Amino acid sequence: MKSVLLIAFMIAGGGPASDYIYTCEDTPVVIARFLDSAVELRIGKRELVLPQGRSGSGARYTDGSMVFWIKGKSATLDTGDGVTKNCRVTDRG
Repeated sequence: MKSVLLIAFMIAGGGPASDYIYTCEDTPVVIARFLDSAVELRIGKRELVLPQGRSGSGARYTDGSMVFWIKGKSATLDTGDGVTKNCRVTDRG
């Protein structure tokens, strides 16, 4: 399943140098493409861009509601409903 999503993402314009696949608790695969000052996220069929925000440690991306915060190979995802999910990078596309 992951390889199908990765191939679909690459055909849609993703490049192998900047795409990362994360697995998160109770969440479909999260594909992250890091840009200069933002991250494009694909969570299942949902696509969004989060601008980079302030962070004391790691890199934090937020639109004021949703937050994707990475540090090393770990990340947290808060979809804006108050539930934070732990994530881990599993592959680099």
